[in-house]
Amino acid sequence: MIVIYIHGFNSAGYGDKVSKLKEHFGDENVLSINLPYNPEKAIKQLELLIRNLKNEQLLLLIGTSLGGAYTLYLSYKFDIPGVIINPSIKPSEDLKSEIGPQKNYKTGEEYEFKEEYTEFLKKIEIPVEELQKIKDKIYIYLDEGDELLDSKKTAEFFKGFYVKMFPGGDHRFQHMDQLLEDLKQKREVRYG
Repeated sequence: MIVIYIHGFNSAGYGDKVSKLKEHFGDENVLSINLPYNPEKAIKQLELLIRNLKNEQLLLLIGTSLGGAYTLYLSYKFDIPGVIINPSIKPSEDLKSEIGPQKNYKTGEEYEFKEEYTEFLKKIEIPVEELQKIKDKIYIYLDEGDELLDSKKTAEFFKGFYVKMFPGGDHRFQHMDQLLEDLKQKREVRYG
């Protein structure tokens, strides 16, 4: 199985979560790239990657925060399973306050987050009624202590989906080991 990890806003395709995924699924089975800051370009890169892998491999998408929003959209579009961690469910709204100069906290790279980016994000927000079509392929994991996104509102948004909320933690998500153990236990996980 190939896992595509999709990082969040102002992050990068490496770090603790990626290391744990590589330990769990095997180094050669985890793909994680530094995505462009422009969401439209990021989605195009991810779509290309998925198209190139979809017919040959079993795929699983795992995304955090903004990467969780991307994962929802891509899981819906390609009908493949997605693991969503502390997701931004309305990134077009959540990131309005970030319009302007930015500095990536992992890479140190400086860039401009533009208003047009939030307009594109609005286009990829899939209504929850539509997400019902892939409900059996979506797994939501939340840290209750997420200081950036309201985990209780997220859990309510995904009412009826598989949602697991861990006590404590934070937006960076502190329960990766437990998430991976939970996935391993779930015999009904249907990989694409």
